[in-house]
Amino acid sequence: MTRPLPVVAGENAELLGADVHYLPGGDEPLTELAPDGLHAHRLRFGSRTNCSGANGRALLGIVDDVELTGRGGGHFPVARKWREVLKAARSGPAPVVVANAAEGEPLSRKDTAVLELRPHLVLDGLVSAAEALGADRAVLWLHDDAHRARATITRALTERTELGDPPVEVAFAPAKYLSGESSAVVNALSGREALPSLARVPAARRGVDGRPTLVQNVETLARVGLLARGWVADTVLVTVAGRRHSVVAEYPSTTTIAAAVCHTIGADPLPYAVLAGGYGGRWLTWREARSAPVAGAGAGVLVPLVPGQCGLARTAQIVEYMAASGARQCGPCAFGLPATARSMRELADTSARRRDLGTLQRYLGEIAGRGACHHPDGVVSLVRSALHVFAHDAEAHLRGHCRQGARRK
Repeated sequence: MTRPLPVVAGENAELLGADVHYLPGGDEPLTELAPDGLHAHRLRFGSRTNCSGANGRALLGIVDDVELTGRGGGHFPVARKWREVLKAARSGPAPVVVANAAEGEPLSRKDTAVLELRPHLVLDGLVSAAEALGADRAVLWLHDDAHRARATITRALTERTELGDPPVEVAFAPAKYLSGESSAVVNALSGREALPSLARVPAARRGVDGRPTLVQNVETLARVGLLARGWVADTVLVTVAGRRHSVVAEYPSTTTIAAAVCHTIGADPLPYAVLAGGYGGRWLTWREARSAPVAGAGAGVLVPLVPGQCGLARTAQIVEYMAASGARQCGPCAFGLPATARSMRELADTSARRRDLGTLQRYLGEIAGRGACHHPDGVVSLVRSALHVFAHDAEAHLRGHCRQGARRK
């Protein structure tokens, strides 16, 4: 007999419960924290209830009630996606459930931290989702250069053989920006190249090998692992990217972006702007960051800028990276993003003229909403926010100098 899933909230209902520090560009955490083995996992979180049948329906109800959203950046309602999968599975083959650990956002370390420190919680969420949806295939999708995470998840899967859970397979993604995009995941697991699809059919309806497929970010599934125990954690994981190191921290969802930045890396000197959401996010003034909640920070990446750091130069670097990382399957990606990158570089280098600013605005209008995936739209949002937040800097750059200290060569 299955037992109902109670719902409780408490101080223990946290994913990490401690800050995790990372060197810039590195995967080695600067922390004494060690990955939870199965015994430590059970001591911390208790045992998981099987989520088949009635318990699966109860879990879906809890996911809906707490309004859980995906933590990969899109914040799409999880319950809605699950219901789409269930609806498609009624008249079709059994679903596939994928834990997406291919963290494409270059500055993010939160998914890495969750996977490496709480591997069993991620696997609990993956298995619980598979049981609730009646899936017969569960996959963990991981970048092929994520060596620490691979070793951690391999140990965890070996420990779990005694549990009698459905088998979980590990598949490897190319270490590229777009290999974690949901349709790219579906394509790769279906034997095709790991690139976004031009035909936008939701994976929930027709995904891996034509089967209904749930693709869920690993932090999202770790939260499902808590909900499967009836634990509700109204928290947000963020990566605060400082100049010397990055910090993954967990905050209540109502915490402001400014408070998270100040608490994590300090406010000396005080930032004058923050990039919220990472490379596909948007710039905020410090005043805006003082009222904006971390829950709205897209992929959960916060990049503060302090005096002496030019926001236009930083934006140009990001756009150049995004242009080079595109799949180049559509006009906006193949031509629009490189043109935008060149225009942003000219503006950042103080070599642009006023008419060039109009050209840049025209590029943004031509790109918006026309890409095969959301990659070009992320760049448009980023650049438009930069031109708004750094409007005075842009005026100075058009006159040949930078308010943050750079000069025309």
